[in-house]
Amino acid sequence: MELALADEAATLALGAALGRRLRAGAVVLLVGELGAGKTVVARGLAQGLGVEAAYDIVSPTFTLLNVYPGCLALYHADLYRLEAAQAAELELVEEAAGGVLAVEWAERAPALWPASAVLVRLAVSGEHSRRALISGPAETLEALQAMYKEVGRC
Repeated sequence: MELALADEAATLALGAALGRRLRAGAVVLLVGELGAGKTVVARGLAQGLGVEAAYDIVSPTFTLLNVYPGCLALYHADLYRLEAAQAAELELVEEAAGGVLAVEWAERAPALWPASAVLVRLAVSGEHSRRALISGPAETLEALQAMYKEVGRC
């Protein structure tokens, strides 16, 4: 599924729409260059999962993993500074089994992720606009696609 995201608000809305459709144990892989919107999607996921707005959702580049309680907890990881072997030691999928795991720079450890993971590949398409290519479980994609058709954006 490919989406055109006009601005940061649309990127945030995509994350929120996705967050509302995920269940415990879901894994969301966020891939894209610096500034592509990975953390913005994670903020949207937090909204969709019911994480309190008081939490400042930031990229955990140095802490590696931030956990935000919500209706479902968001486990937000960033592998930017890690090699695949180091990432494997964190056992992120197991750690986040009771919530939703969102992983920025997930391509650094491709063997770690379950086949059921949702992959959100982001690309800069303009000063504020982004393109999102989303793959994953059919039911998640179908729900997102239906919402997008209905309202013109997630």
